[in-house]
Amino acid sequence: MTAHHYGTQEVNRGAVQPGMLVKHKDSVWTASANSRGKLFLHRGVERTYTKELLVVVYLDGRGNGLSH
Repeated sequence: MTAHHYGTQEVNRGAVQPGMLVKHKDSVWTASANSRGKLFLHRGVERTYTKELLVVVYLDGRGNGLSH
């Protein structure tokens, strides 16, 4: 993990903005797009998506989603 985080929170997939750090399959991913009922994620050259309604995002010191 590249930044210090202050916990996690489970949020609706539609609330995730591009650039936010997301926990997916026990790894840290960066959200890239949220369209067509899928949340697209990337990690370096690896790319995937999730259709889960609730996703876990990392929080910054103010309780907002941590961005990369």
